[in-house]
Amino acid sequence: MDSSEFQFQFIHLNSIHSTNIYAFELLRQKNIVEGTVISTDYQEKGKGQLGQKWESKQGKNLQFSIVISPKLEVDNQFQLSQLVAISLKEWLDTMAVDDVKIKWPNDILVEGKKIAGVLIENSIQGQEISHSVIGIGININQEVFSNFQRPATSLKLELDRSWDRQALLEEFLQVFRSNYVQFTIGQLNVNQLYLDFLHGYGKPLQYKDAEGEFFGVILGVLPLGKLQVNRNGKLKSYDLKELSFLY
Repeated sequence: MDSSEFQFQFIHLNSIHSTNIYAFELLRQKNIVEGTVISTDYQEKGKGQLGQKWESKQGKNLQFSIVISPKLEVDNQFQLSQLVAISLKEWLDTMAVDDVKIKWPNDILVEGKKIAGVLIENSIQGQEISHSVIGIGININQEVFSNFQRPATSLKLELDRSWDRQALLEEFLQVFRSNYVQFTIGQLNVNQLYLDFLHGYGKPLQYKDAEGEFFGVILGVLPLGKLQVNRNGKLKSYDLKELSFLY
C-alpha cells in the first residue's frame, strides 16, 4: 500500500450517540469504506477504555472515528493501539507541545495530564481483524474539566490560543496515514517506538495493584497488550484495570 491508495472520506455529524457505534452500524449495512472518518461536535455516549465515560464539551474538542481494514492477525491487535498512540504523540510533537508521553495502553499525556484517549473496537473473521474502528478524543479548546483521578488538559491550555478543529483533524490524519501505510508494508517498528514514548518505561514509578502500593519499573509490553512490570524484583504482567498509576 502507498499513500495514494489510502484516502480519507469524511462524515460530520452535529451530534451522535457514539462515532464508533455509528461506524459499526454503517459496516453492518456494508455502507462504508476503509479511510472513512466520522466526526462530531458532541457524543451523547462517548466512552473510553472499559466503558468509562469520555468528557467533552460540545463544539470544543475533536471526537472522531477512523475505519480501517488492517487484515491483521488477532494476536497482533495491540499493534494498532501502539500505531495510533505513536501517531498522536508525533503529531503533538509537531505542535511544539512539551513533554508528550503515551500512558499505557494508549492515553496521551502532556506533562502528566491527559490530553487524548483512544478506543479501538475490532471486527474479527477467523484469526484476522477484518475491520477496526479507531475512536479518538483530543482535547482542543476546552478549558475547564471535571476532577478525574488524573488531571486533564487541552491544546488551548497548553499553548494559550484557540484552534480550528477541522484543520487540526486533517493534520493529524496525515500523520496517521503516513504511519499506517508504513505499518502495512512492515516499515514501521511500532513496538520499539511505543516503548521509546511510553510513560514510565525503564523508570521507577509508584503503582497500585491487588496487593497494594509499590514502586515498580515498566520493562515492556506483551503482544496482546499486557504491561510487564518489575515489582519488587519479580516480573509481573498486568491487564487493564489490574494496575493503577499513582501520580
